[in-house]
Amino acid sequence: MAKWEQLIRARERLHLSQMEAAEQVKVGLATYQRWETGQRKPQPHNMRQLVQVFGALLDDVMTDLLITAPAGEETDGNRSAPCDTGAMERSAAAPIVNPEPLDATVIPQAPEATDDTLEPEGIDEPRAFIASHMITHLWHLGCMEHPTCDDKRCQIRQAIEEFDRMNSTNKNYQISRREALCSLATLPMITLGLTLPGKTLEPKHYGAFLTQCTASLEGCWELYRSSEVSDAKLAFKSASKYLPILETIAHNASQYRQEALDLATRYALLKTLLGWTFIGPTETLQYARHALALSKETGDIALQLSAYVKLAWGYFYHKQDILALTTMKEAEALLQQYTRLPNAQPLHPVVQSTTYSSLALMQARNGKPPDAALGKVSEVDPGEVPYAVMNAKHSTLLLEAGWTYCYYGDQVKAMQALEQRVDPETLTPKIAQSEMGRVETINIMALSSLRAKDRDMEKTIHFWTAGIEGAKARKDEQRFLEAMSTYELMDVVWPGEPRIQELRDLIQHW
Repeated sequence: MAKWEQLIRARERLHLSQMEAAEQVKVGLATYQRWETGQRKPQPHNMRQLVQVFGALLDDVMTDLLITAPAGEETDGNRSAPCDTGAMERSAAAPIVNPEPLDATVIPQAPEATDDTLEPEGIDEPRAFIASHMITHLWHLGCMEHPTCDDKRCQIRQAIEEFDRMNSTNKNYQISRREALCSLATLPMITLGLTLPGKTLEPKHYGAFLTQCTASLEGCWELYRSSEVSDAKLAFKSASKYLPILETIAHNASQYRQEALDLATRYALLKTLLGWTFIGPTETLQYARHALALSKETGDIALQLSAYVKLAWGYFYHKQDILALTTMKEAEALLQQYTRLPNAQPLHPVVQSTTYSSLALMQARNGKPPDAALGKVSEVDPGEVPYAVMNAKHSTLLLEAGWTYCYYGDQVKAMQALEQRVDPETLTPKIAQSEMGRVETINIMALSSLRAKDRDMEKTIHFWTAGIEGAKARKDEQRFLEAMSTYELMDVVWPGEPRIQELRDLIQHW
């Protein structure tokens, strides 16, 4: 282990951010960052502060090295060597992927400038601020050019993850995080004045709009997964705002057509996901159909399969089970046709997992064995990163397995899958998931409990009550409709039962 890495380890053992460590050692942020990257060595008076902060976590070997800089190496008191401005520029421009969270681009706040925090000449203070402030850094990434749209989305996603890791113990972090994501989601509206009445986007701004919309997509995706209803609603309104503009660009500017179509499809898919919460299944079914039409124009197989999945779920929510299965059979045929092509590029594992998981559910809903499709799901590890507006991480697949087994009549397996997500007694999450996912899990638990041969009324009521209360708290149309459907079945299974009749007060829509 390099000696400067011991300083990083010591700081992390104390659960300090680089900013907090710099403040305790009484130096500027950029100075402290250079110590951790090995670019500079602390002076003796700095070392005394380090030892005072970290104590025995810094061993004697580390202390000797920090105090005595080898010949030719630069210390804070030696400015004869030129500053590596190229490295600084690269660091500020994009987050660096390291095995440990030590990147200088992910500090939540910048220090106030004082005499004690003045940095040596050659340090670009504006860039240091951009790198250390979450909103500014995300805007910086959103506005700068990247080789591809995927690169931009990846850089922004990595930056958010790095900020999250560096602030895991910061109780106030969620406030600034939410503000940063909302700001990122609305970036094109703010910079291009799209909130002004009657404002239209001039062709000369098409390029800038596409660049910023690519970044905003990541912000909208994060807000979609937020536990705050207002966050998801902002994502829905942002997607609704950008989608028609993107379609206009695709049809009017040939040089931007492919990029605009790709983004329009992704926003249409995200709008579909959000529509189930805020609009309900009927209108959202039209969103899904529109997304599929756009996806076919892109020629992107992953986006097409993502759109087929959303449309199938739209039919599923709309209780059009045959159409849901037909749609997923078309998706399966498309996937198989693609994989047989001689020069076909390997698809992301999420694509196969999501496609076959949805196929299994639609088969079960139509009374057909889902085993073969479920076997295809288990052939690959989709990972934890969403792709093409598809999210097939382990927790999501457990949810869909719960749906599938519930409808296929195997309530034991259904509950086994669901209980890995949510504790059946406390109804608290067992694994990371959104509040929307937790409520959906509880709704399926209620339905599975009701469909079990040895059904228990009190157990079913326990699940159902939590599910409908969660749906109403989020004003989630789809989750509310799920709970209503289950209540109708409860009323049939236990006709005239006072305990069931008492629940009627809960079925009032907000």
